[in-house]
Amino acid sequence: MHGYSSSEESEDPRRPRVQPTNDNNQTQKKTRKKKLPPQKSINAIWKKFSRRQFHKALCILPFDPVAPAVSDRPNELLSDSYERAAEECRRKVQKIAQECKRINTRYRDPGWDLDWDLKYQRGHCLNSLGEQSFDISRSKLLGMDHSIPKAVKRVHEIFQKPTFMADVNGGDVKQGILGDCWIMAGLTAMANVEGGIRRACVAYDAKIGIYGFVFYRDGEWIYSIIDDKLYLKSPCWDCPSLQRDLLQQIDREDVEKVYRNTYQTGSKALFFAQCRDQNETWVPLLEKAYAKAHGDYYSLSGGHVGEGIEDLSGGVTTELFTSDILDTDEFWDKEMSRVNQEFLFGCSTGLLEYGYGQRDGIREAHAYSVLEARTLRSGQRLVKLRNPWGKVRKGLWEGPWSDGSKEWSAEAQEELGHKFGNDSVFWIPYEDLLRKYTHFDRTRLFRDADWRCCQRWIGVDVPWKAQYHEKFHIKLTKDSPLVLVLSQLDGRYFKGLQGQYTFHIHFRLHYQDKPDAEDYIVRSHGNYFMKRSVAVEIPDLPTGNYVVYLKVVGERDQSAPSVEEVVKRECKERVENEKLAAVGYAYDVAHSKAWAHMDK
Repeated sequence: MHGYSSSEESEDPRRPRVQPTNDNNQTQKKTRKKKLPPQKSINAIWKKFSRRQFHKALCILPFDPVAPAVSDRPNELLSDSYERAAEECRRKVQKIAQECKRINTRYRDPGWDLDWDLKYQRGHCLNSLGEQSFDISRSKLLGMDHSIPKAVKRVHEIFQKPTFMADVNGGDVKQGILGDCWIMAGLTAMANVEGGIRRACVAYDAKIGIYGFVFYRDGEWIYSIIDDKLYLKSPCWDCPSLQRDLLQQIDREDVEKVYRNTYQTGSKALFFAQCRDQNETWVPLLEKAYAKAHGDYYSLSGGHVGEGIEDLSGGVTTELFTSDILDTDEFWDKEMSRVNQEFLFGCSTGLLEYGYGQRDGIREAHAYSVLEARTLRSGQRLVKLRNPWGKVRKGLWEGPWSDGSKEWSAEAQEELGHKFGNDSVFWIPYEDLLRKYTHFDRTRLFRDADWRCCQRWIGVDVPWKAQYHEKFHIKLTKDSPLVLVLSQLDGRYFKGLQGQYTFHIHFRLHYQDKPDAEDYIVRSHGNYFMKRSVAVEIPDLPTGNYVVYLKVVGERDQSAPSVEEVVKRECKERVENEKLAAVGYAYDVAHSKAWAHMDK
């Protein structure tokens, strides 16, 4: 044995050398956190998901703040908001028209110029923030790609005898290349209501080329003013194209005129929505105004008929599944038979199955409009529907009472005033409607001038485990019907900045002195598809004090970019980003409704 101390060096190879002390490891050991007991560890995890204050980006453009929107509207007539927006729109249209006449020019919308946007290949009027669904690069514009517009012209350059609104009806609407069947079906339904479409267009000067429309957004009416430029499918004669090359092979002096008449004249030349009449213009112009209100055309891609009708009428939509209807006879008598009077309906099928095929001619995952409900003298109940495609023998019912089927007689055609044709309209038996269509959007219209509205926007925190919280108090001074709606901001208006979260909203109505969870008067039933709002109708609510409890459930899509990530990406290496500025402004306007109730 050798008695060496631990600090001595040894030349004896049998003795291991003393390893130097690692002060860093000792330090790490000293600072290592003490492991929490299981329950405290779980409590700490949940604490991270529970905040006392609402945390969300409230302003995209802090250097250019918007004026805070009015968050409270106490007990005003429903018509008041409409009249405010309509009057402001009329005033601005009149002022612009006077200016144009003074300098002898047609109106050119400086903030939304389709022609400039297309020729300089920016695509701000076509594509949403961060999207390139319409690739308008030079190679695409000069190529044979039919999925993008190729030219822009004014109404008087496209139509031989342009008419803004002639005999407006649901059969006018014809969907274009954009996947906005939901708003086209909404236009079809609204056109079937007396004065429905004319109420949306409050001012215009066709000679100057200016049109003013109003739409319902986030609880109030807004206006959208546009010029009369529209996208075309085919390029102008002076641009290279296969059509021009083919026509130039014909030995004619008027070959350029033939080209214009064939490819750039009438409704058929339009890239997006159009009227079936080759000289009527209200459909493409209204679609353009709606697209401008949302920032671009692509923002209109995909939606639900009920939300489109709400935006056009200011009504309230309830989502219904046909399998949930308790008494189909009562539904026919009290709701379906009152279409165009108290209610408007959109319908679709195959949404839960993600289908894109056909069911006896009916297109799945596609919006249809209910135009009429009739009971024949024979007792047969029939519903009149329309496909917004406006195409011959496409997407139409092929079962009993379809055009040309054996059920038809001359007497039945006369009774219904129906002609077999190519207007995309068909009749379907009520029982087949409930069997083949799985989903209804039912929109209540407020046509009675006495309807009043109280609304308030608030900000709420959304914990990981959602619970009901007392948020609103209602005082009813007399027995009255009540339509109760809980809404969230419409993210379609700031598409690209919605963030990672989707929210599902719910509410219960209680008597003020009966707050128990099971002692509610009525509750909303969460929508599967329409997440923008939920609503209930109470035919006769007694005088009294009431409380609304609400619950918000959040879902996170980790693959989607956060708002901060989008802003950083769009600002990187750019001096100015017009698209981000426009969408950011829309975001700020929307969120300003609840500024007073949020932690900034």
